[in-house]
Amino acid sequence: MAHPGHADAELPDSYAISTPQIAFYNTPNRKHVLITKGEAKTLGTVMVDLKSASNVLVQFTSGLASVAPEGCPCSVRVSIQFDGRDPIVIKRVNLGVAKTMIGDKYQVDRQSADGSFVLPLPAGHHEISLVAQRIEGDSELLHAFYPNIQALVFPAAPQK
Repeated sequence: MAHPGHADAELPDSYAISTPQIAFYNTPNRKHVLITKGEAKTLGTVMVDLKSASNVLVQFTSGLASVAPEGCPCSVRVSIQFDGRDPIVIKRVNLGVAKTMIGDKYQVDRQSADGSFVLPLPAGHHEISLVAQRIEGDSELLHAFYPNIQALVFPAAPQK
């Protein structure tokens, strides 16, 4: 369900757009992605077609949450993966380190998973993904919310 203010809007769960200068993947609604133990989970992917070697600024935002205290503390690595290569770890997020209670109810531990990285890439077609992978903890309820990724293209100056 969308948040108040989105209720009347016709927003898709997520969408991606690519142009020569920017490619982006947005998730405007509260669609969550379950982060299971062991496997890397792709949160969003963008594609760029470069006419020449370029520096590509990749920016991303997301929220991570441990929904229940059982099985935590937990850690999640947030990475950028391009062209199917090994992911480049950008950030590690710890969740559920301290149990937060109001009365007798557990409060969801939410942490940001925001970052940026510059990829120098050759001319051609490239696929860039935002990836999350749990590395510690046994919680069955770790989620990523609102994943967004942008790739901004800056043609590289010719080497002299």
